[in-house]
Amino acid sequence: MRQPNDGTRELLQTGIGTLAVGIVAAWLASTVFGGIGPQGPHTNPGWISLIIAMMCLPFGSLAFVLGGAKWLRNRRIAASRPGPSDLPLGPVSREGKGLLSFSEQPTEHGRHGKERQ
Repeated sequence: MRQPNDGTRELLQTGIGTLAVGIVAAWLASTVFGGIGPQGPHTNPGWISLIIAMMCLPFGSLAFVLGGAKWLRNRRIAASRPGPSDLPLGPVSREGKGLLSFSEQPTEHGRHGKERQ
């Protein structure tokens, strides 16, 4: 059975892609764009690459770690559930509930509205 889209795949793809861009930018700054000395890169493209690497590496790492943690959690949930269903969420019925109601009890407006009609 299909699992619901909870953003795990997107987090992993974003994390891997951003990490890859950061690694390539750091490699370019240290090799192709003149290297990095004690005062920083020697060329303007080297500085731009270093700035991109310094933005992409932390963000990509965090996105990748969060996606990996969600993936592990989904695997653990799927393994602990008996039966063929891998869905962590059940069906939702909105009948008798308000627009922003998250509880299982019908809203006051929903009860009185049905009684008056």
